[in-house]
Amino acid sequence: MIESSVPKILVVDDEPLNVELMEIYLSGDYEVIPAYGGAEGLEKVKAEDIDLILLDVMMPDVSGFDICKVLKEDPVYQFIPVVMVTALSGKEDKIRSIEAGADDFLSKPVDRLELETRVKSLIKIRQLHNSLISQRDQAQNYLDVAGVIVLVLDKDQNVTLVNRKGCEILGRGEDDIVGKNWFDSFLLPEKSDNSKKIFSSLIKGEVGEFEYSENSVVTADGEERLISWHNSILMDERGNVTGVLSSGEDITERTKTEAALKEYAKQLEHSNELKDLFIDIIRHDLMNPAGAVKGFTDLLLKRGKFEDGDLRMVQAIKRANGKLITMIESAATFAKIESVSRVKLKVMDLGDILNNVAQTLEPQLKKNGIKLNMSIECPYPALADPMVEQVFMNLLSNAIKYSPQDTCVSVELEDHGNEWKVNVMDQGFGILDEDKELVFERFKRLDKGNIKGTGLGLAIVRRIVDLHEGKVGVADNPKGNGSIFWVTLKKA
Repeated sequence: MIESSVPKILVVDDEPLNVELMEIYLSGDYEVIPAYGGAEGLEKVKAEDIDLILLDVMMPDVSGFDICKVLKEDPVYQFIPVVMVTALSGKEDKIRSIEAGADDFLSKPVDRLELETRVKSLIKIRQLHNSLISQRDQAQNYLDVAGVIVLVLDKDQNVTLVNRKGCEILGRGEDDIVGKNWFDSFLLPEKSDNSKKIFSSLIKGEVGEFEYSENSVVTADGEERLISWHNSILMDERGNVTGVLSSGEDITERTKTEAALKEYAKQLEHSNELKDLFIDIIRHDLMNPAGAVKGFTDLLLKRGKFEDGDLRMVQAIKRANGKLITMIESAATFAKIESVSRVKLKVMDLGDILNNVAQTLEPQLKKNGIKLNMSIECPYPALADPMVEQVFMNLLSNAIKYSPQDTCVSVELEDHGNEWKVNVMDQGFGILDEDKELVFERFKRLDKGNIKGTGLGLAIVRRIVDLHEGKVGVADNPKGNGSIFWVTLKKA
């Protein structure tokens, strides 16, 4: 159903006056479709795109209980909300309504306010349900097109789960894959030893180094397909490793394309052109399947019905996919701002922007045990584009990410004549003098222990500030360990 259209309500009652009264109550906000008997009501359901049914219980041809039961047993109509309207008020009749599958019931004479409230609530639920169904179908279509493999191996290297795309790429049925030793059955013998070593390390819990891997699988036709894998370990409720979950993408054709691009890149005068090409590949080839996986896993988690271990698998997929989306979004954001040569500046309050960013990052602060010291009260009007919010989002997020637990991140705003200067101070690892300029270059990322990044966050900051004709830099925190990242923007 298109949400902008008027919802259709079917009123089924053998008394014309009752139907007419319902039309008077509802016609202002809904399209009311009348039916003067049970059989006619069933025909109208099949002929019209009905969003809600008001169903009389006592009718001479077919009772409302029987109609409701028929509809709720039909997969095509079972999610249409049904409200039983009855002059009966006994407990048994309400129980019969529930047993027939009714979503709600009203007693005659119908109170107008109660009717409108119940209808509005159920219509909203119907619209949300239709939206979820649409998103689920779209996610499933994207997933099928994307060619994403989902594979689960137990500790003995045997396949316990493979999705439809995995079967399609291997050219085999599920029964021909599940239960087989993955490395002995679907990899070339001369190339399987390294993959077995990676698997052995994963089973020992050594995820960091082997989170991403690539290997070739052999199809039923003997063809080799190169798969890029993201690996996660599966654990039981006691924290014991039970297997490995791998999501894989067939990158055979892309690898060939990348090889051709690299060959062509040797003839390019500037290396940036090659990077831009790769950003396009990342954005177009990965965002759709990554978004599809996110939508599909969110839907699965909302349903909340899983067999033992399935919930952990879905959550592992969600976490891994979240990392992928962050990487893609950073690359896409940088590519977008790189193509911008000028921004249209308008008056914006830096205080409001900083407070909004702080509110957005509050869950990250709590999760990392970081205290934010920021007191922004009076307005700080600046000439800026809305994209400037990304500057402070990246600076604050980095400060939180690289600060130890139980430390403080501070934000200060200084008046420098024609400019505002914003300082973001952390108590983290600090940056060597020779590295201070490097941190703002794209694809440059300093070694910060176990913290992973794309090397684009601070490059995005510099590019946006450059478009605002401002300045950006980093200095040592004079109050102790850590750094001060600062930017300047013109006053309004």
